[in-house]
Amino acid sequence: MVPKCDTAADIGCDHAYVSIALVERGIAKRAIACDINVGPLKHAEENIRAAGVEEKIETRLCDGLSGVKAGEADTVIIAGMGGMLMEKILDGRLKDFPNYVLSPQLDIPHFRHFLIDHGCTIEDEQMVEEDGKFYVVMQVKCNRRELLVKPNAHEKRPQTYDTELKQPYRRDIDFLFGGWLLQKKDPVLKSFLDKERARYQDILTKTDQTEIREKLSYVLKALFIMG
Repeated sequence: MVPKCDTAADIGCDHAYVSIALVERGIAKRAIACDINVGPLKHAEENIRAAGVEEKIETRLCDGLSGVKAGEADTVIIAGMGGMLMEKILDGRLKDFPNYVLSPQLDIPHFRHFLIDHGCTIEDEQMVEEDGKFYVVMQVKCNRRELLVKPNAHEKRPQTYDTELKQPYRRDIDFLFGGWLLQKKDPVLKSFLDKERARYQDILTKTDQTEIREKLSYVLKALFIMG
């Protein structure tokens, strides 16, 4: 999902495996590996030296994007965090960088709203499964535009956005499960939905909860859309 770039900023780099892979594969000419914790950053530096790419990867001890200047990277990568934490990191910085590859672990529907509400385009989404866990990865571009549609004071969210952006995020279900994933009939999303359907149906055999019935209805609707 990472486009070829001059500099990639790997935020929350942990042991810098992503930065090393990007440089070794020629996807990024150089990388800035950032982490808020001293321990992981020391391991990152050891791994970078072991890979022989210390001239191409710089490590920085910083909180989120605080140690990266606007325009210093052309692709920002943030993965493995909750959506709310990622929103906190990106809030006020989205226009500083043109490309993002983002993989939130929690609050994903809210995070999709955050991106689109702030003038970004979700160019693509992929879903992967590993060890029974599902992960969503988003390829995002900043359009350097203001909020496209201001929410009505009495509404939770605007339901339609500027059609120039050509992204399939207009219905609640698009934000819940990913407009691109639904449109592409992504097989991994299908597997996730099948598991969610079974889980909700099992819960309803034991207790009748309105919230669970509502969640199941969205899952069934998504499965119908995917055919």
